[in-house]
Amino acid sequence: MIRTAALLCSLLAGLATAAPADDLLQQSQALLRAGKLADAAEALERAVELAPDHAEAHHLLGAAYGRQAQAAGMFGKMRLAPKCRSEFERAVALAPDQVEYRESLLQYYAAAPAVVGGGVDKARAQAAEIAKRDPVRGDLAYATVAGVEGKPEEALARLRSAFTKRPDDLRLGVRLGILLQEQQRYDDAFAHFQQLVARDAAAMAAWYQLGRTSVLAKQRLTDGEAALKRYLGHLPGDQDPPLAAAHWRLGMIYELMQRVAEARAQYQAALRFDPEHAEAKAALRKLK
Repeated sequence: MIRTAALLCSLLAGLATAAPADDLLQQSQALLRAGKLADAAEALERAVELAPDHAEAHHLLGAAYGRQAQAAGMFGKMRLAPKCRSEFERAVALAPDQVEYRESLLQYYAAAPAVVGGGVDKARAQAAEIAKRDPVRGDLAYATVAGVEGKPEEALARLRSAFTKRPDDLRLGVRLGILLQEQQRYDDAFAHFQQLVARDAAAMAAWYQLGRTSVLAKQRLTDGEAALKRYLGHLPGDQDPPLAAAHWRLGMIYELMQRVAEARAQYQAALRFDPEHAEAKAALRKLK
């Protein structure tokens, strides 16, 4: 009876600490979305103090440190990067089957220098663990590692493999097409995005990327114009390129066509949607 009471007290104590930690987690997520990184990190530090075995709290704290490091100077990066790595590693240790946590750790290992615990070998080991749990995300993880290693053919093969396994995943299809753009395989990129929109005319992200391919390749400008006009006819979701970006890209196409007045109108439209759009501002200055 005494042992049962002690166990019950222990469980209730755990719940009492978990509830405030979850509240702090919600607060921190709102702060992260608002870009208040220091406040988010402070809230998450309190959360992991209250619930040291809360994997999500450690993962979010690592993300907060990582975003702070990106905006910091050299000394700040050297101070924050190990803290970011430590939190990601703790999250993976607490929840080894949570692929998202492993992906964050892989990104850290792939990007960070050895002096702060980075390393391609460590990243590849995480890719292997991810592949055991999710073959598609494993392909994506290996593609990231191949990109860091300077192996474009392997990266492309991995993305093709992922898309073959999950051909109805539009975001995956777009990611494959963007890699083709980055590798300047523009004919392949055109063909890929045309296949995506032929399969699903409502695949608006693919229409946008079709227009972007036209800009990057400086080819098939009429097709690019039509694709971006189609994209501009819908309201983008949170994960889609904003309308300001589409107007800017369309302006670039008109510049390539030497239709200066129409290019200017598109750059101005981009600034109406996003007054701080630096590329549209620069394009307008160049036209003047």
